[in-house]
Amino acid sequence: MKISTAGIYEVSATEYHADPCPEPSLSASIATVLLADSPAHARHQHPRLNPFFQREEREMFDLGSAAHAYLLEGSSGFAIIDAPDWRTKAAKEERDAARTEGRLPILRHKWDDILAMVEAVNRQLDDFRDLPRPFSDGKPEQTLVWKEGAVWCRARLDWLSNDHEVICDLKTTGASANPDQWTRQMFAGPDLQAAFYLRGVKTVTGKNATLRFIVSENYTPYALSVISLGPPALVIAEKKVRLAIELWTQCIESGQWPGYPTRTCYADLPPWEEARWLQREEREIVDPTVNARGAFILGGRK
Repeated sequence: MKISTAGIYEVSATEYHADPCPEPSLSASIATVLLADSPAHARHQHPRLNPFFQREEREMFDLGSAAHAYLLEGSSGFAIIDAPDWRTKAAKEERDAARTEGRLPILRHKWDDILAMVEAVNRQLDDFRDLPRPFSDGKPEQTLVWKEGAVWCRARLDWLSNDHEVICDLKTTGASANPDQWTRQMFAGPDLQAAFYLRGVKTVTGKNATLRFIVSENYTPYALSVISLGPPALVIAEKKVRLAIELWTQCIESGQWPGYPTRTCYADLPPWEEARWLQREEREIVDPTVNARGAFILGGRK
């Protein structure tokens, strides 16, 4: 499927990740790579710019990813394979056939784990106090396509409310979903993702939407939290998005995709490192294990 006008579309994950725009488009994930690494890295990971690009298929069972798919699209996207593992030829053939059909192959003995996680997540969302309830009154896997100047942008939203005012994005983690801990990861990509999605909704629909991350642990008891960006954090995230769009525009127009700087880079002294060293100097000056010549004597012995 090729998309030539801005709007909201329902396309398969395969079509989306292949980039259905008229020209190579910028996504939140590519924008993150662009800023965190370099334009060269972004080009390498883009399906339309790298002729050898291939999306990795996970061979290992990922409970979080499977529960993510079930929560958003139900059981229709799965193929339950009656086999103990993937080692037999028959199991591999069924797995490959399911992938060809756009379904996620799951071994039957893993299915109960998926259902348990989904049930726990839904139960907690039913108790959520802020309206509207996450993943309600809307549609899953909505693709936004729009233009920023001369360049195309795309985003695949986990959930967009029918009034276009609420975006829900499900994150699963093997670490902690405690807001105090998960928010430490917020500024390594999710913040840019949120600002990018909000910008897309604003451009396509004219609505000033809000985005909520639903963060769930992928181990029992599958505890979750709902986290959003505060106003100051969103301001910085929007600046990141604008810079990513500017860099992408320059690279698309020039055809140049530079890597790291070609000049010597000088490391600034972090405040915490300076403080650590000054503390050590002060400690050693007053420590009796320092000899008359100022040399540090390990363990207090010459």
